[in-house]
Amino acid sequence: MSDGEIPATPADIRSLADQAEAEAAEAEALAAAARARARAIELRREAEQAEARQAEAAVEEASPEPEPETEPETAEPEPAEPETAADTVELVGESDAEADAETALAPVSARPRPWDRIAGRRGRPKRSTIATVLAALVILGALAGSGYMLKEHRDAVRQRQLVAEFNAAARQGVVTLTSLDFNNAKRDVQRILDNSTGTFKDDFTKTVDDFTKVVEQSKVISQASIAESAVDRDSVTENSAVVLVASTQEVTNAAGAKKDPRTYRLIVTVARDGGQLKIAKVEFVP
Repeated sequence: MSDGEIPATPADIRSLADQAEAEAAEAEALAAAARARARAIELRREAEQAEARQAEAAVEEASPEPEPETEPETAEPEPAEPETAADTVELVGESDAEADAETALAPVSARPRPWDRIAGRRGRPKRSTIATVLAALVILGALAGSGYMLKEHRDAVRQRQLVAEFNAAARQGVVTLTSLDFNNAKRDVQRILDNSTGTFKDDFTKTVDDFTKVVEQSKVISQASIAESAVDRDSVTENSAVVLVASTQEVTNAAGAKKDPRTYRLIVTVARDGGQLKIAKVEFVP
C-alpha cells in the first residue's frame, strides 16, 4: 500500500500503525545515537583541553622563565533541543560529518605545544653566542700559532748560540793541541790536558810523558792557525757537537824544518765538562 492510499480494512490500518511505531522507535534510536555521539565528541575535546592545560602547567613550573599564555575559553555546550523524527536523518548526517572532521583534525594541534617552543628556544643558539664562540676559537688558534712560532724562534736562537759556542771551542782546542814550544813543553802539554775530556783526555794522559820528551828532544816549535771550521748541525745538543776543522801549522824542529807549513783536517768532538767546552775526541782526516 502506498503512502497516498487510504486503508480500507482494519488489518491494513493495524499494519500501518505497527509500521509507524517501528519507524518511531527507529527514529528515537537514531536520535539517541546522534546525541550520544555528539556528547562523546564534546567529552573528548574537553579531555584534550584538560591534558593541554596540565602539560602547560607542568612546563611553567619547570621553566625558569615561563611565558604567559592565554588559554582559549571553552564554550559550554548549549542544551540540545528536542528532535523530531523528521529531523533525525538530517541530525545523523550532520553528526557523522562533524565526527569525521573531528577525527581528521584530532592529530593536528592548532596551538603549538609549550615544550616544543622551549626546546626550540634552547636548542637553537643565538647569533651572538655563535659569534662569541667563533671569536674565541680564532683567538685560541692565534695564540697557539704564536706560541708555536715563539718556540720555533727560541729554538733557532738557541741553536745558533750552541753552534757558535762549539765552533769557537773546537777552533781554540785545535790551536792549543798543535801549538807547541819545546822550551815550555810541560806547560803546553798541561794546557792540552786542561782543555780535554773524555776519551781523548784518557788516551793522552797515558802518553803525556813520552809526548813531552819527544817535543823537548826534537826541539819542536809549532804555531797553528785555523783556516776553516764547520759544525755538524745534526750532531748539536746542549752538551756536545761534532766540528770539522781545517788547520795550518808552521813547524820548526831539530831535523831541519824552518817554519815548514803543514795542513791538517780534523774531526773534533766537543763536549761540556763542568760548565766548560773541551775536546773529547780527535780524528785526523787524510
